[in-house]
Amino acid sequence: MAPEITSRRGRLPSLLSRRFKRFLAVTLGLAGFMLANTLYLLLNRAAEAGGWTRFAPSAESLPKFLQAMVLAHTAVGLVLAVLLFAFLGLHLPRVLERKRPASMLSGLALGLLGGGLAVTGLFIVTESASHANRWAWWAHVGAALLAVSAYAGHRLVSYARPPGSRAKRFAALTAGGFALLAVVHVITYEGPRLTPEARLAATLGAGPEGPGGRERPAERFEGEVSPESPFFPSPATTGTGTHLPSRIITRRSARAVPGAHDGEAPDLAERVAAEVEERGFAADVMIGAQTCQRCHPDVTEQWAASAHRFASFNNPFYAATIDKMREESLGTEENLAAHLRSFGLPPGAAGRAKSKWCSGCHDPALMLAGAMESPIDPSSVEAQAGLTCLSCHAIDRTHGNTGNGNYNIADETEDPYLLADAPDGSIGRTVHDAALRARPDVHRSQMLKPLHHTAEFCATCHKVSLDLPVNGYRWIRGQNEYDAWHDSGVAWNASRTFYLPPAASQCQTCHMPPEPAPLGDVSAEGGMVRSHRFLAVNTALPFIRGDSVHLRMTEEFVRAGKLTVDIFAARTGNADADPVTGLPRSVAVSDLGPAADAPGSVPGHEVTFDVVVRNRGVGHTFPGGTNDSNEGWLEFVVRAPDGEILAASGLIGPDGHLDPMAHTFRSIVLDSAGARIHQRNAQDIRVTAAANVIGPGTADVAQYKVRVPALARDPGRADGPLTVTARLLWRKFDRPYTEFAYRSRPEGFRQFADVPDLPVTEIAADTLTLVAGPGGDGPGTSAQPEWERYNDYGIANLLRGNTRLARHAFQRVAALAPDRVDGPLNLARTALVTGNLKDALARLSEAEQVSPGDPRSAWVWGGAHQADGSYDLAEQAYLAALSAFPGDRAAWFELGRTRYLASRYAEALAAFEEVLAIDREHRQAHYNRMLSLRALGRDAEADAAQEAFEKYSIDEAARALARDFLANNPGANLMSQPVHTHDLTVPPGQYR
Repeated sequence: MAPEITSRRGRLPSLLSRRFKRFLAVTLGLAGFMLANTLYLLLNRAAEAGGWTRFAPSAESLPKFLQAMVLAHTAVGLVLAVLLFAFLGLHLPRVLERKRPASMLSGLALGLLGGGLAVTGLFIVTESASHANRWAWWAHVGAALLAVSAYAGHRLVSYARPPGSRAKRFAALTAGGFALLAVVHVITYEGPRLTPEARLAATLGAGPEGPGGRERPAERFEGEVSPESPFFPSPATTGTGTHLPSRIITRRSARAVPGAHDGEAPDLAERVAAEVEERGFAADVMIGAQTCQRCHPDVTEQWAASAHRFASFNNPFYAATIDKMREESLGTEENLAAHLRSFGLPPGAAGRAKSKWCSGCHDPALMLAGAMESPIDPSSVEAQAGLTCLSCHAIDRTHGNTGNGNYNIADETEDPYLLADAPDGSIGRTVHDAALRARPDVHRSQMLKPLHHTAEFCATCHKVSLDLPVNGYRWIRGQNEYDAWHDSGVAWNASRTFYLPPAASQCQTCHMPPEPAPLGDVSAEGGMVRSHRFLAVNTALPFIRGDSVHLRMTEEFVRAGKLTVDIFAARTGNADADPVTGLPRSVAVSDLGPAADAPGSVPGHEVTFDVVVRNRGVGHTFPGGTNDSNEGWLEFVVRAPDGEILAASGLIGPDGHLDPMAHTFRSIVLDSAGARIHQRNAQDIRVTAAANVIGPGTADVAQYKVRVPALARDPGRADGPLTVTARLLWRKFDRPYTEFAYRSRPEGFRQFADVPDLPVTEIAADTLTLVAGPGGDGPGTSAQPEWERYNDYGIANLLRGNTRLARHAFQRVAALAPDRVDGPLNLARTALVTGNLKDALARLSEAEQVSPGDPRSAWVWGGAHQADGSYDLAEQAYLAALSAFPGDRAAWFELGRTRYLASRYAEALAAFEEVLAIDREHRQAHYNRMLSLRALGRDAEADAAQEAFEKYSIDEAARALARDFLANNPGANLMSQPVHTHDLTVPPGQYR
């Protein structure tokens, strides 16, 4: 006989048997726990939102009790879902007998909501409660609220209703459970869990305020490092202020890891050493990504082929250079000697200490662990790690924008999740991952900070300078992609830009574009992740390890419309004659001007071709990076109809070396003996002899003079056209550096029997047909608008100082595109360069009619008014430019100059300080700040500014080294001239 329950209809028999009642009691008991647990978890959310740090999770910690309750919530929820469905299956047939639709529908609704809770809960635990999956969390919360309401509604419409006392007792027990959970949370709250090394560092007096710590004392100049820093001369720091355990970077190192599975670390070390023995470097064993791969398979797969991964001793080119530095660069200066004494290192360790300047960005697993002062085992896990996931993602701040690895690694706390030391594949690791997926916000705040989305983060390693401790000489600038980008239209920070893109871009826009994530990466949004291939121009590394896929992707990236080549103009006879411009793809020699054969010369035409190379999509200079070993150049070839080469520049010889007279895009730097640097021995650089790069949105022009034979007189080739081809080519490392690396470290090139021939990539090309007789084959077409071709030609000539050809080109731009500001504005620029102020003002007035108030015009107006002595008008113009480009360092500088010239020294000083806020190493700003301070009578500050100016100045005396070198190297001498012509009428042997 079923028990009876009181209702408004009298005493009715319950549909539940005693067994069912016990079943229901268990279910309700679990439900009560779930309600208390849910309220506890919501309290944590509220505390987190309100910043109640004593209760809520933080960026460094996640209470273990909270994690246990999250996992208990999942486990009990799944059990409850199973019980709910079992109860429905047993209870529903009896309900159907009573034919009560309200009871059936409410019960079914409760079952559906229970199923929804189970599904969304499992999804959160397995796929992560990430930002992209926030819909699942809200669906789970909504389903929980509706489930409680549905159960209450079901009991209200049920055949037999329980007495109200039961509901009150259930609510009281639930509230008590919630209070108990909250009290236990407070009692067991521990805060961040420090690493053993952090606790030891604290006892030894090291810490974030020490010379190697996050809050290190400021030095005289930003980026300078105290010799007492364990990382000197690298400006890198750690949260503990001292060496960190390499496992912070490698995750599982060859060294003992507390709690690691027996045999795991030695197994990793053995596999790494075996691969180094076989290939010369570890490529298959991914170091530092093992734990990340489980949740981020797409990102780790992309990173596995990147140049970042192969940045350390797993890169035989770098290894050869760093070995040479460590072994041979033994000179010391005052600060380096002090560092060696402070750490008990012998004078012979000077090269090893200097190598930490490189290691902050190439070998953090070694340098931050204190291993760079000792001999390096290249087959060790740390040496083969490269830049692992945590090399970037453990960085929590940068110390300004001076680069050189000027970052801080957060190394104080352990992984805050449960069972963090459990080995891969174990139940403990599964529990750890479940806790992480359920509450990924702490992990996300640790691993992905706002600074990771900025170009300034990239500047940490992609902006370089060398100073006394490294070179024993003085401060000099190294590679600098950051300022080349920041001071450009690409960043929307340069009002003087020739081309302004529709929106600003930064490093991540190009080098970390969205990429499909087919492997199910939990960080994917809309099926896409930010690419961690970091594609750029390094074709050498994928080539030497046989990675044809990454090599192809790199070449496609380089070719993707970023640079263009245009054989734009030609002239016959006198090279100073006005050229025929805007050449079609087929042209008659006779259309280029009359032949001007010198007495006794071979009959025919001497033709000078102008080839324009435009930087359309590289966000910094092309090339960027280590331009003393990079090799970009133009190959220019004139071929007869039968393919015979009549004239050529930029060919690679049988020995693998490039034609020394080629038009190159690179830099030639010299050491103190005046010899060319070709081993990437940056510590020996003293002066730049020649450099040629193309800035963002600008162009370069190369002139080639060739003798076109009188083909009409040659019966064998009377009617055949000539083919003129210009190709922009790229080789990541030039031949001298490749030979040095191979011979210095042959074990890194085990798969090559001799010096490898690195791939040569064609980035862009142009071809035209030159017909010997009158009348071409008809005009060809270019993908570029005609006005833009002329504009690029004008820009290239203006930047090279050929204002005559620049003016000619910009006049055509004004005629071809009268509705664009480019023509009159660039004519105004050209007039200013030549000192024709009247013409500049007239052209600026024309520009205003086309585009009133254009901020790019404002920049030129400022220069014109400043040259005219109208300082108030110049100031207004520069301020107008700055209203559109507030990060424009050049506009701030000229504003300061204008105010200084107007004797408004305090206001000038404010402008120069704006420049220095953007670039602390801007020597002209330091100099003019000094002048302003002197004028204000603030002599002590002026002395400091003068010291900064002298520090960042160029050593003019070193230019004598360049003069001597150029006198003996005609190819470099040619490239050092602003306006020059590659004369291909002279036999090549005369150059060599």
